[in-house]
Amino acid sequence: MKLFYSRNSPYARIARIAALESGRTDIEMVRVQNRAPDSPLLAYSPVCRVPTLVDGELVLGEAANVWRYLRSLSDSGRPERRGWPEVAFESMALGFLEGIAAWVREHRREPAERSAFLIEIERRRAGRCLAYFDQRVEAGAAAPWDLAQVALVCGLDLMDHYRLVEEWEVDHHRLFAWLDEQRRRPAAKATRPAD
Repeated sequence: MKLFYSRNSPYARIARIAALESGRTDIEMVRVQNRAPDSPLLAYSPVCRVPTLVDGELVLGEAANVWRYLRSLSDSGRPERRGWPEVAFESMALGFLEGIAAWVREHRREPAERSAFLIEIERRRAGRCLAYFDQRVEAGAAAPWDLAQVALVCGLDLMDHYRLVEEWEVDHHRLFAWLDEQRRRPAAKATRPAD
């Protein structure tokens, strides 16, 4: 089994955490450069996006799909039990991560090419989401993690890494304390964003 990823993709980070948390030793992690015309991922997927998991003839893309597939293997094929409140929280966490990822892409552009409109939309979204999650996270590290928790960790770490929201931990200390606990998990440490 191969898991294709790029170092700072928050979506690939979700898949890498799933692989590390699964305890499986048969997953080869293959680091690729995003959008490279000669990417080895092209041999498996015409979409050529990370994360992509290859297990024999099965080629899975998208973080949530990879997450659920690896969890199904490590949980002996038992279906994930989730109610609508958990689905709603997961959709909020994934939406927050998507907004932060868009903001980071804009942040990486040359200053003259950045969209002030998009940055302002994402800044406002982040503020609303931080307030929302600050009221809803629960202390302690869940074992095992669920997709919503991992997406939230990835979004917050990415936001923090690029310093998109200055001093957010002051106004959202409960959320920051929760993140601090989650960052101690070995899979979170092994996959932190880097320059």
